Amino acid sequence: MDCRQLAAALGLEVVAAKVEGVRPKVKRLAVRGWLAEERPGMFSVLAGRAGGS
Repeated sequence: MDCRQLAAALGLEVVAAKVEGVRPKVKRLAVRGWLAEERPGMFSVLAGRAGGS
């Protein structure tokens, strides 16, 4: 998913201000190993992280 799709999935308005607010948070989750950045701007959940806490 890209940041626009993630913002929509989170129930946020899909406007530039909201999407740009999601982007650094998603990047931080990728650095911490919660998400994978498959290619620039495209993210997915890592295997083993889905559905758990």
